[in-house]
Amino acid sequence: MIFMTENKENDMEWENDELKATVPFSAAGISSTIVLYSKFTGKMMLLDAGDGTTRDLLDIYGNRIVNEIDVIAFSHGHFDHMGGLYTLLGYMRMMGRTLPLNILIPKGCKEVEEIVTFFRSNYRESLPFDIWYHELFDGSGFDTDFFKTRAFEVKHYGLENITEDDIFMPALGYRIRIGQSIVAYSGDTRHCDSLEAGVRGADIAIIEATHLEMPETKRRVHLCLEEAEKVGKLAKAYMLIHRIPNYE
Repeated sequence: MIFMTENKENDMEWENDELKATVPFSAAGISSTIVLYSKFTGKMMLLDAGDGTTRDLLDIYGNRIVNEIDVIAFSHGHFDHMGGLYTLLGYMRMMGRTLPLNILIPKGCKEVEEIVTFFRSNYRESLPFDIWYHELFDGSGFDTDFFKTRAFEVKHYGLENITEDDIFMPALGYRIRIGQSIVAYSGDTRHCDSLEAGVRGADIAIIEATHLEMPETKRRVHLCLEEAEKVGKLAKAYMLIHRIPNYE
């Protein structure tokens, strides 16, 4: 079953008794942000933080985001998935966050690593909270008191691959347990066995569906709609995100 709000093309949500999964905005090449909200604790986990993340989260949650975001997991280092991180960290600093912030990245994701390192260095004397990044890889995990996360490898690359070969960038999907509920997130990927394994049986799967139709090129880096729906049906429910927008 697919879920989508009626009023905004890029705004989607799903919920059960334990959690609410909200996609404030997701469009390929622009921005993607996903919020997992625990109804029992009020804590939040972000999956990616594209451009405009702080603005979008403030519209929904207000200043609760300053201390209620428990962990942020990045699927990969492309700008439309991590471009809003610096602003979010800056806002948390300005508003006086005190709790440590854990950031999960694929091993070797230099884009996010360098933002975190620069931010900590630049505000060393005036940063009221600790920021830690943790490098994950296929099969590894990271648990907080509220979110239990496991990573699975996906296959993705972009313009940084200037060869004709499939040289993949550090990229992960995530499987998160909140209470007894399971959320699966594909990140950006072409079809692969690890994606199906990561999604299978989840209560809600959040799947990228960048292309309407299967691209003719052999350089596959994203899912098409048919592939995304097939993968999504391995879960109990699914949402399709990261579509190419029409801004003619």
